[in-house]
This record gives sequence, C-alpha cells and structure tokens, in this order.
Amino acid sequence: MVIHMEKSEIMVQVSHVKKAYKSNVLFTDLNFNMERGECCAIVGENGSGKSVLLKMICGLVRPDGGEIFVEGEKLEKGKFPKDVGVILDNAGFLPNETGLKNLSIIAGILRKVTKEELEDTMRLVGLDPASKVKVGKYSLGMKQRLAIAQAIMEKPSLLILDEPFNAIDQKTVKDFRSLLGRLNEQEGVTILMTSHHQEDIQGLCRKIYRIESEVLTPV
Repeated sequence: MVIHMEKSEIMVQVSHVKKAYKSNVLFTDLNFNMERGECCAIVGENGSGKSVLLKMICGLVRPDGGEIFVEGEKLEKGKFPKDVGVILDNAGFLPNETGLKNLSIIAGILRKVTKEELEDTMRLVGLDPASKVKVGKYSLGMKQRLAIAQAIMEKPSLLILDEPFNAIDQKTVKDFRSLLGRLNEQEGVTILMTSHHQEDIQGLCRKIYRIESEVLTPV
C-alpha cells in the first residue's frame, strides 16, 4: 500500500519501483521521497541506474512495477509530470540554428514565455542572445549552458538534471553551481540531479544519495 503525503510536502515519490533490462536488473524495490524545495543529488557508478531513475521520474521510461508520483500525480503510461525542466543525455538542438532560435522553437510548444524572457534566460546562463553563431559551432560548455537555459526558461517548479557538470570546464561548473543555488534558495525550485563526482555537488545539494546494489543510501 502506498501512503500519500500532502502535495505541498512531497515533490517526488518513488514507491517499490522495479526495473530491469533483460538480465540487467537495476531495481527490485526502490523507494525514494523528495520534499518540495529540496536540492538533492544521486551519485554512483556508470550502469548503476541513475539516468534510468531520472527518466522514470520524467515519465519517459516506465517502471516494471511500483509507482511514481510527481506533485501528487501518479505517472502512468502516456502521462508526464507538469512544470518540470529537464536535462537528459545530450540535448537535441538543431545544429544549423542559433541558440535563441532553438529555444524559440522549443518554447513555441507551450507558449509560456516571450522572446524577451528567452533572451534574459540566455544572458542568465552566460550566452549572447544576439549571437549569430550556430549551435553546431558551440563549444561543449556553450551547449551545456544552452541546455540549462532550455531547462529553466519556463520557470519550472522542478528541475531534473542528469550529469549537468559532466565534461565542462571548472568556470562553467562554478557558474552553474551558483545559478542552481540561487534558483533553489531564492526561488524555491526543487532540484534533483545526478553526478559522477561528489565534489561537484558538495555544498550545493543538502542531500546526497549513493545508488549501489539497487539501493539509495544517504551519503
């Protein structure tokens, strides 16, 4: 039996989740709760299931068993959480368009933000919205900055970030840490992220969990 807590208290609830890919068993009974306004990180080795867990919370991958709730809403087939900003895998930007054009195309789906707001978001992450440079010519750090802009541009209440600091320079890591800290502390955005390196998220995340042998353990 799943016990539901108040929507105002729990942002993410993972209850008795099972997931396997043929003989590769990731989870047999995974349980995890995350409160609204928290900034949490999950660390672990490659193949431990970090990315799969985030994809299940985004509704992109279905668990084999158990239940997942986001803001009190149960995720079922064809149902995705609302008001969520996401970075998963490599962002699929159009290489022959500018950063602003890419964001404009994505923003056109929900039509929640104006062009001026998109420009402000690009400046916030350290990109020039007036630049004519195509995304295909962006450095890895610039692409990651654009991915962050895409995730936060509609001012979501929940950010789900898979390895946001992976393979980028230390200045960009520092900038991202500062930005995410402000979003969490000043605007109350709930943040769940994964990382290979605990030092990248130390001091930013109040709670850190290690995923190992199908279990999430507080660090």
